[in-house]
Amino acid sequence: MEDVDDATVARSLDEIDLAVLHALQIDARAPWARIAAVIGVDAATVVRHWSALRADGLAWLTAWPTPQRWSATTDLGVALLDSRTPADALAAVVRRPWVLSVDETSAGFLALLATSAGLARLGDRARELADDGARVLRMDVAASIVAEDSTWRLAVLSNAQQRSLRAGAPSEAVGSRPIAATTLAEIAAALDEDPRMPAATLALRLGVSEATARRNLERATAAGLLRFGCDLAMPAAGFRRGVVLWGRSEDPEGAAVRAARLPEVHRAGILVGAAPLFVCLRSRSLTSLPAVERAWGGDVEISDRWAVLRGMKRNGHVLDAEGRSVARVAPSW
Repeated sequence: MEDVDDATVARSLDEIDLAVLHALQIDARAPWARIAAVIGVDAATVVRHWSALRADGLAWLTAWPTPQRWSATTDLGVALLDSRTPADALAAVVRRPWVLSVDETSAGFLALLATSAGLARLGDRARELADDGARVLRMDVAASIVAEDSTWRLAVLSNAQQRSLRAGAPSEAVGSRPIAATTLAEIAAALDEDPRMPAATLALRLGVSEATARRNLERATAAGLLRFGCDLAMPAAGFRRGVVLWGRSEDPEGAAVRAARLPEVHRAGILVGAAPLFVCLRSRSLTSLPAVERAWGGDVEISDRWAVLRGMKRNGHVLDAEGRSVARVAPSW
């Protein structure tokens, strides 16, 4: 992707832009013609809008492991870095391929770390951030991730439109058939480059028939092992405010699930710590925060609230001041 000039202000997204993005969030591999039919324009218009969004760094496709896959292979840590971290040290942190996301918050820089080599390696990586020049104030290890960024949706398309887009998704029966871990890894690596890669091209990459490639891809997605979606520059869509909530509950699993159902929440999990509930939300105004907390409800005791000042990296994409993707660091853990 070409670099975007940080000095320019990102344009606002129009209704067709938002409809295309919501459609791609639901099914990133849906044919352009089906997306066009659902939102009521022609396919050429859909492609034109998507091409402009992508060229401007306002939106990008994602191929991301789901929580089901994370829990089986990966340990995650949520690290808080000192707000006085020098700019060059922070840039080094952002470039780390196993640092999946970085947000500047009112409490400091919040970084999401990942490793597939065990908890000891997660500790090593926290120390590597210190080697970069960052001071790690604390790190909490994730016990489970209930929601992550690829599950968040724009509220643009109607329920009927969303059902039409989902009509072409693989059935649960397809997902019940096992898929080899090596095959899953090969598919994930190929589609990480291009989530809309045609089945014929994927087959060539994997050295199998097109029918086999399509069948294995359907099994992986239907089983919840891979999720394809679309991310976007949140300020351009009007979401210029973010908050991190920390809390406690007698039923943390139930509370995390309730949080994940709230439309404002884009990340929720249970950490190993004194306040194990970890919830990130985005909204158009901070005045909506009390209503969100009331909607969460239950026996949740919120112990702390941090405002998100800016997003710096999200799921491997380096962001500019307007939330646009200006570079991608291929994740590796």
